[in-house]
Amino acid sequence: MTTESSCRFSRAECDAFVGKRVTLERYLVVSLAGFFPVLLRTGEKSLAVVFRTGAPHIGASGTLSISTSSDGGVGWSDSVRVHPRWEDARNPGFGRSRDGRLIVSYWTAVRHAYREDKFGLTWEPKEPKEIERIPALSIRTSDDGGATWSAPRYQRTERFYFASPYGRIVEGPDGALLMSIYGRTKDGDEPDMACGVLRSRDGGDNWNDETIIARGYNETALLPLPNGEILAAARSQEDRNIATFRSDDSGGTWRKTAEVTRRNEHPADLTLLESGNVLLTFGRRIRPFGCGALLSTDAGRTWHVEAEALLAGDAVRNSDTGYPSTVQLADGTIVTALYFASGSAMSDAKTDTWGEVSCQIIRYDEGLFGL
Repeated sequence: MTTESSCRFSRAECDAFVGKRVTLERYLVVSLAGFFPVLLRTGEKSLAVVFRTGAPHIGASGTLSISTSSDGGVGWSDSVRVHPRWEDARNPGFGRSRDGRLIVSYWTAVRHAYREDKFGLTWEPKEPKEIERIPALSIRTSDDGGATWSAPRYQRTERFYFASPYGRIVEGPDGALLMSIYGRTKDGDEPDMACGVLRSRDGGDNWNDETIIARGYNETALLPLPNGEILAAARSQEDRNIATFRSDDSGGTWRKTAEVTRRNEHPADLTLLESGNVLLTFGRRIRPFGCGALLSTDAGRTWHVEAEALLAGDAVRNSDTGYPSTVQLADGTIVTALYFASGSAMSDAKTDTWGEVSCQIIRYDEGLFGL
């Protein structure tokens, strides 16, 4: 009697990293806080960063605070609260007008996504049409480098039931300030998630000009390019990766150009380096959890995936990490801010612990990519 045996093969693909191990500088911005940092260069080596304090990822007691550095991100000031607690101020946009005024925008989520019960305020998003008339996009400004802030200005948007900011506020080719937003749109039978742009032509006082970038996308970084185009890196709702879009009419119309990262690598930030190259930093929600980086030498049309850098891969327990925000100093040093919500390598350090939740700074230079 003969018997037959079979061998079944299962095939899959996974990441492999080939290259040399390097050591990058790390510095602590804030411990026990620091979600969703947005980093801004304010001078040759001076920086400011806005981040979440007072609550975890979701919580009505959460708000936004700012910290500054005068030495390129090595040392940081005590944080200053931008908005009072108990409105769940979250998802900051952060920028600077030509006259040096700092601008922070954010979503006051209590107005749109909470209910009050015997336990206090509980997260429960309301129906889009229920919140249409409730302004929750908030804007504050500071004329003294973030020490004090104006009263909030709340506003609605015409094309969104609600709109949340994201990332750096930038100046477009025509001089208008551009704020990236995302939310549920009013178009069509059912509200769709979309990302868009708000414009201000008066230095950040009024934001009444709106454009949709793409439907099915949310958190989006904006980068004006020297040739007059605007590059956008948007997070896909369905594929959970980063796609790029381009506009050659100051953000009036957009076209999709590429899908750049893998699934669960998001959200992104874009930085124009002094070399003319474009740096994409992004959260890694796949192991190793942390922050990745890609470089483009053709204004974001293609990316050197063979030179991908793992800037941080030491988030300890889960993927609630990342949201990188990156600038370059006058001396060429690149500075990336990111947060950790479940511990990092420094959480387990025996001599110095930065806590499970922290906002950290990574410093490096373009030579890291070897291009």
